Amino acid sequence: MFKSKIAAKLAAYFALAILVFAFVMAFSFGHFFRESFIERQQRALSHRAASVAAIMGDNLERSRHREERRAEEKRNTPETPSGQQGKDHHNRSAASSGQESKTSGENADKAVNPGELLRSRRLIAYVNIITADDVWVAGKDGNIYIRTHLPEGDMKEVPQNFRGRVEEHKGPQGRDIPKVFEGTATVSSLPQVYRDMFRKGFKGEASVQEEFDKRINEMMVLATAPIYDKNGGVEGVLMLRVPVFGLRQSFREALEVFGGCLVLALVLALAVAWFLSNKFTKPLNKMKDTAEKLASGDYTARSYVQQKDEIGDLAETLDGMAGRLEEADRETKQTEKIRKEFIANISHELRTPVTVVRGSLEALRDKVVTDPADVERYHETMYDETLFLQRLINDLLDLSRLQNADFPIEKKPLNFCEVVQNAVRSARHLAREKNITVKCETDVPVYKMTGDYGRLNQMLMIFLDNAVKFSPENSSVEVKLANRRLTVTDHGPGIKPEDLLHVFDRFYKTRGEQNKSGSGLGLAISREIAERHAIAVSMKSEYGKGATAIMELPKPEEFSEAEMEGSV
Repeated sequence: MFKSKIAAKLAAYFALAILVFAFVMAFSFGHFFRESFIERQQRALSHRAASVAAIMGDNLERSRHREERRAEEKRNTPETPSGQQGKDHHNRSAASSGQESKTSGENADKAVNPGELLRSRRLIAYVNIITADDVWVAGKDGNIYIRTHLPEGDMKEVPQNFRGRVEEHKGPQGRDIPKVFEGTATVSSLPQVYRDMFRKGFKGEASVQEEFDKRINEMMVLATAPIYDKNGGVEGVLMLRVPVFGLRQSFREALEVFGGCLVLALVLALAVAWFLSNKFTKPLNKMKDTAEKLASGDYTARSYVQQKDEIGDLAETLDGMAGRLEEADRETKQTEKIRKEFIANISHELRTPVTVVRGSLEALRDKVVTDPADVERYHETMYDETLFLQRLINDLLDLSRLQNADFPIEKKPLNFCEVVQNAVRSARHLAREKNITVKCETDVPVYKMTGDYGRLNQMLMIFLDNAVKFSPENSSVEVKLANRRLTVTDHGPGIKPEDLLHVFDRFYKTRGEQNKSGSGLGLAISREIAERHAIAVSMKSEYGKGATAIMELPKPEEFSEAEMEGSV
């Protein structure tokens, strides 16, 4: 179904992470939404309770003041001058006034009871209707005046220990107002939570609490505030109750909105996750395709992925490996080409002497040649060709052995200057026939290094033999060792630029007639010997002006006298 399995897995992982995040967010949102909602209700209700209690205390004091003023006005009413009837009326008025004044004074000194708090009944009803709060006012005698909303409008919703009636009101323009229960109860008949809150209120402490009301199956928020008189005494306690109607509905609506947003976010997140997953796996797919091409033998394939991360490092490694495979493939093809050329060359090199020997033998066997001088000449020719075959075979064996890394050579501490001087002495014998002078110059008498004396002498003799072979008569060959560099220079015809690159290849022969007896393996053998001794060899030549073989020697070593003597 999916082209990229890893992209599908990544998208699934992203989706799972988002779902876990969503469930955690939903749970956290529900918990903190509920706590925050109820906490706001508590703060608002506590503030309203304090405000209404202050207003009720002030209203109570004004009511007392009006009563006292009325009583004072009655006492100060003047006597009517109209006979006995006026006197009798005055006496009754005075008695009544005195009695009322006495009653008023007594009432002024008494504590306020719930009946007196009914003077705030209009305020209580106003608060109850406007705020939809249940209003309970308790006096010091333990009686409570109650005004409670009835959502169902039925007395069944009122506890049995409440006494009162259900009232129905009409609002402006005849609109219905929810029914309320108006009645009384006692503090001692209330649940423990209510009793504790009222006790705190009579001590002058405001409090707020929440309670689950089973009658309406809702949370109730309760707030109490003391009602003070003008002297700071507590005359009563006001309690406001409000059901947290709509909490569940609000929570449900909030969850619906949150769920809708969550679904939308999840869809968008999955789309983004799928896009990012594909973007993430795109370089992996490129590397996979590259690996498949490499496996099929196309070593030119590259991923060309450039990223500054682990995937970029992997792609760089893969492309590097592809480059090395391509190089190895080229080397393999070049080796195969060299092998074929080697077989062709050696076949050619062997064919000529074998043909000459066979032809000479056939001529001698068939008595075609009978003259003793001719027979002697044929025998000499066969002998020379046999020597050439022997030299060719020996060179092939040497080259094969030197190219084998497991083939050991006997390395010992030696003085390379002695190797050079001995090789020069041998070359001088070869140069006598052409009257060639072989000169030798070294900047140090001793150049210590570890090597195989015989192989190093063989390497130098190859270069010196070539120098003598290609030098004209009565010329010179210079051998110079200076600054860790040994050079062998001749003054022969030189080497053409196109041939200079191949002089160390096997069976590569140049310079025409002067090299017709060579096998084409000498310089290849010298290079193998040099590499075994960490010597870098090269050839420099200007065509028509001779050639120079250059050997860059390793750094001289330090040997004790005992080591040098042991090597000798």
